[in-house]
Amino acid sequence: MPLLKKWEYDGAVCGIWKVTETIDELRSLLTDKSITPDFDNYKSPSRRLEFLAVRALLASILGKECKISHRPSGKPYMDSSDSRISISHTKGYVAVSIHPFKEVGIDIEYFSYRVRKVVDRFVGADEMKLFDELGQKYCGELSADKLFTSLYLLSWSAKETMFKMMDSDEVDFINHLHIESIQMPLGSNLPFYGTLEARESRTALANSMYIKYYICDDFVCTYSSLDL
Repeated sequence: MPLLKKWEYDGAVCGIWKVTETIDELRSLLTDKSITPDFDNYKSPSRRLEFLAVRALLASILGKECKISHRPSGKPYMDSSDSRISISHTKGYVAVSIHPFKEVGIDIEYFSYRVRKVVDRFVGADEMKLFDELGQKYCGELSADKLFTSLYLLSWSAKETMFKMMDSDEVDFINHLHIESIQMPLGSNLPFYGTLEARESRTALANSMYIKYYICDDFVCTYSSLDL
């Protein structure tokens, strides 16, 4: 499958790849320039697919291959470049965001109703009240199950994006990451774009963040950037 989606945001280049290829097919798209020793250490076929799909996506949106390494914390970085990068993968998809100097975050989550079973682990009382208000407003556009599941996935994805930009440890998704408002287009069926406002209370900076999102039938994707 070629590049599914490419866009720019606040100076960042972002992309999503739908993974339908085999390991051999993806490997044939890349030279040794993209391959690090990590690849040979992965025994799981799904991890090898994700590794190759991320590098194929980068080559597609940047027009060149890049070598990606990871810091001890697990945070990715681009060898021989000061650009910032964020990577996400979910069932059947990978997503990346690259910015020349700003911290970036991107997250993608495939649509699944299973998120409803764990929503109390990452959604606070004020956020649940916000979701209830949005549910009353938008249930005419989507079924209640579809709408609330999308909102829960959006919350999880947005907080993952925030966490990636903060690069802090011991972050509690309920007590430290707060979604304060969600803008949704009226009269729109899926897919659609929107913006949510959030803040973090884990660091002394207490950053406010504007998170962009894209929701379709198959997944939720959030992305943002943050001045260093």
